[in-house]
Order: sequence, then C-alpha cells, then structure tokens
Amino acid sequence: MVKRIALFHPWIKSRGGAEKVVLKLAKELDAEVNIYTWIYEPNKTFPEFKNLNIKVLSPAFAKKLSRTHLLRGLFLPFSFFSKIPLEKYDKFLISTSGVGEFITFRNYKKGQTYAYVHTPLREANNKIVKWNLENRHKGLKKYPYLLAVKIYRFFEKKAWKRIDHLIFNSELSKSRAEEHKLLGKKKISVIYPPVDIPKRSKIKKGNYFLYVSRINPPKRQKELIEAFNNFSKEYPKLKLVLVGTPENKKYYEEIKKMSWGKNIELKQNLSNEELDKLYSDALAGIFLGYQEDFGIVPLEIIGRGKPLFAVDEGGFVGIIKDNNLFHKVKERHTNKEMIEEIAKELKAFVRKKEEKKIKGIKINDFSKEMRKVLK
Repeated sequence: MVKRIALFHPWIKSRGGAEKVVLKLAKELDAEVNIYTWIYEPNKTFPEFKNLNIKVLSPAFAKKLSRTHLLRGLFLPFSFFSKIPLEKYDKFLISTSGVGEFITFRNYKKGQTYAYVHTPLREANNKIVKWNLENRHKGLKKYPYLLAVKIYRFFEKKAWKRIDHLIFNSELSKSRAEEHKLLGKKKISVIYPPVDIPKRSKIKKGNYFLYVSRINPPKRQKELIEAFNNFSKEYPKLKLVLVGTPENKKYYEEIKKMSWGKNIELKQNLSNEELDKLYSDALAGIFLGYQEDFGIVPLEIIGRGKPLFAVDEGGFVGIIKDNNLFHKVKERHTNKEMIEEIAKELKAFVRKKEEKKIKGIKINDFSKEMRKVLK
C-alpha cells in the first residue's frame, strides 16, 4: 500500500491546468503527499495550496528566471543541488511540462519514479520550434533559441532515462515524446487531466465571447483581438471578455493596450463565483492555444452546455471532435493567416443556427486512474 508520496512540480505560480492537476493529486491519492517545487508564489496561484505541505528547493532570486522561457534552462544547475529525501517515501511522482524532469539528476527512486507528463517541453518540439521562428524568435533572436533547444534535448534524454513509469495527459503529448525518442521500453499510460464539469443550469445567451487562459503568445490573445476588431465592424453589439493571469509581462501590456476603450474587457484574479457567472452568461467560449497539449478549458465550456469556438488541433480535440457544440477554427501556423481565419469563423458562428440537442462529454476519473497506476 502506498503511504507517502513525494510530488515534484517545478513552479507553482499561476492558476493553470498543471496547477489544478497538482492540487488534485495532493488531495486525492489516498496517501500522504508532500509537494516539492523550485518556485512557489502563493498569491498568484490557487489559494488551496496554502493548506498543503510545500517545500521550496531553490533560492528566492530564482523567481525571475522562471518567468523567461530561455532562462528556464538555468534550472538545470538547480536540479543538481535540489535534494529530496526520497528514502522517506514509497513513490516519487514528477509533474512536468519540460524542465521538471531535470530533478531526476539528483533524485531517483529505483523502480518507483513516475512522471505525469503534461507535455515534453513545448519550446523544443519540432512543430512549435518552426512556429516560434516564424512568430516569436525572428532575426538574431533565433540563434540563442536554437542553441538552447539543442542543449535542452541533450539533457532531456538523460533525464527521461531515470523515469520508470510515464503517464501522459493526452495522445498528443505521448506522440511528442515518441518524436523525441524518449519512450524506450518504459511502462506507459494516458490519463486525461481532471475536468470539473458543473451541473448545467438554464442556458443563457449573453452578448459576449469568453476566453479564459494564461496570457502569453501561444494562447494568441493578440491575434484574437485583431480578428475581433475586424469582426466588430459587422457586429458592433457583441463583446469579447479575456480572463487570465499574465505569464509574459511585455505581452500582457500589449494586450492591455489593445483592449483599452473598445468592446473588449480584460480581467484577472477572479473568484470561482465570478468566473462561473461569466461562463453562465456568455454567448460562447473561445480557445485558441497553439498545439495545446490537452486543454481543460474547452471541455469545461462544452460541459456547461455552451458553444465552443476553438482550433481544430490539440489534445482536447479527440474527446469532442464530433460534439455539435464544437465550432472548429482551422489551425493556421502564421499570425496573419490565423487572424483571417478567426475573423471568418467568428462571422460564420454568429450566422449559424445553434442545434437544440446538446451532447454530453465523457472523460476518465482522473484520481481513480492515477491511484490504479501508482499501486
């Protein structure tokens, strides 16, 4: 029987899907779970973390490094000094979206080291590297980025060799690991993340689209705003509400400036009640994350009986691809094409009559499946 689990997650500093998974694991694994992390910012993440046993492994100045994609690679040396007393635990569980697996260089429990993989590092994936070179790291910026990717992939392979059981959050994340030749002969499972689907209330149709997501370039709030401004010329009475925590300060300031004085609202630090009200009264939910590893928000939108306006690529698509509430936006890999596609599909969505019959969605019991794998 599993009595004690050491759970490592590299940074707990926002209100995202990965943090929701860590909370669920800590509360529902039927074991004493102690959380280890490099960065913990209690005022920027879910308040429930304050009730858990969290041990911080890195010095205070490391917070700044965790906010810059390229500098996150500097957590490699921290991994050599971050010692977890694994002899006190039955299992070692790592929650990683890339970089987190570096903790295995100093910490390994033979035969009992597991990883819940939200995705192998996105920035090092071939498809996303190409997108970044076209949309983010242009000119001279591309050279340090490509060098960082090359160095990361070298250490990634070494770190993954010290993981015994791999648990992926989607088939897409698993395919990325296969592409990087990381699987070997390890034990492998795919367990979708927890999705909290509230009971459906009476469906209301407000006058706004709602997009809930971290605010950073791959979520494409900027492209959405530009497309929405085009769309608003024809439909000036409809609004856009963006909700999320800033992951990239410079990008957030851009979004803030673009939203000023128009029919676009930008909100953050909402309570669960305030967010529920926004979902309840929205015309539809939006999700535009590029190559999203899984995507909890799209499932929460459809689970509430709301139409979902979202890209047709991502880990969530396999679950809802045939749902009549899913209005697909064809994925485009350049900003200009994406803006045109979003504007076109927004107009098509408004003109289309919604089907009355609403399909439900089915998803695994996350905690039950995780307990099964760990035992």
